[in-house]
Amino acid sequence: MTIRLAELAEKVNGHIKGDGEELITSVATLENATSGQISYIAEKKYIPLLKQTRASAVILSEHVADQFTGNALIMDNPRLGFAIIAQLLSPIQDIIKGIHPSACIDEAATIDPDVSIGPQCVIGPHVRIGSGCIIYPNVTIQAGVQVGQECVIHAGVVIGADGFGFTKDQDQWVKVPQLGTVVIGNQVEIGANTTIDRGALENTIIEDGVKLDNLVQIAHNVHIGENTAIAACTGIAGSTSIGKRCTVGGQATILGHLQIVDDVHITASSLVTGSINKAGKYSSSIPAISGREWNKNVARLLKLDQLMRILKNK
Repeated sequence: MTIRLAELAEKVNGHIKGDGEELITSVATLENATSGQISYIAEKKYIPLLKQTRASAVILSEHVADQFTGNALIMDNPRLGFAIIAQLLSPIQDIIKGIHPSACIDEAATIDPDVSIGPQCVIGPHVRIGSGCIIYPNVTIQAGVQVGQECVIHAGVVIGADGFGFTKDQDQWVKVPQLGTVVIGNQVEIGANTTIDRGALENTIIEDGVKLDNLVQIAHNVHIGENTAIAACTGIAGSTSIGKRCTVGGQATILGHLQIVDDVHITASSLVTGSINKAGKYSSSIPAISGREWNKNVARLLKLDQLMRILKNK
């Protein structure tokens, strides 16, 4: 696709500095862009690249516009503009239209006619999948799961497997039946090999606009509020509720039966052991330091009890 820079500006509600008739065919990074391509800058640390880029145009904010002499598409959120333009110029090509013949779909499932389902998918009985959904290869959606409209479910996802429910009988474990299901809202995207367990009695709920990265584990009866985004390798234990517009960094661990309010931002590798009742940023991970420094500090940490006893005796 080829489109004038001025037309792109209209689509993202931006304005042009330079030649609005410049033809744009694709997107690229500042470092690698060539004639006909558009790039963007969203962080100050990349400003030096503006002098080197060969892009035909750059999406940028007003406060850096005077540092670029080429064609600029100016808007408040350059990253958002880039995302919209990239979707327009580079539509996804690998979507299989319709249902692949190797997909196994139970006759009791309800699938909207315009849903795309890839090879080797398994759709269980009484599953409901809304219009415009794209389901990539090797996805398993088990009995009774409900998926809203315009969702994207990437390869290897499992939705509706039993939650981890067991109770002790002397020395043995007895399985607790998982009688709920999973309810997924509209415009949800689920990354590859993510797993979402069905509820024990109530349902596991993923609200509209939620974005889940690859390899996220969501346990039974979890409730995730609309437009929350969760990065890869995060684990959320059962019956925890996460509010709206939250973000969770990669490899975070969130214990069960917690309440997290709206607009909470949890940084990567954090361990959340208690409910969070106030919006804001939360961290608990220790950034990497040199091995030598780490070993010295661990050695001191292991002596804290001994040091406390010495101090108490003084």
